[in-house]
Amino acid sequence: MKGVVMSFWYLTTTVGNLWVLLSNVAVRNETVTAHIADTGLSEAAFLMFFFAAFAFLAALAFGLYARRYRMVDNYRTA
Repeated sequence: MKGVVMSFWYLTTTVGNLWVLLSNVAVRNETVTAHIADTGLSEAAFLMFFFAAFAFLAALAFGLYARRYRMVDNYRTA
């Protein structure tokens, strides 16, 4: 069981690292870099705001999903 839990942990870490890698590659694009420079932000600041906005959207999606969660009582009566 520990191996299964650890494999899912490594899988989620891998997906997160790939997401960061793809985001960094997209920001290194000449067009995107020029647009970021026009806004007055540094690349690091832009990435921090981008990931913060993405985390907020993920939390919002989780919250909307949790609102529709149906409670199930699996306890036996005594």
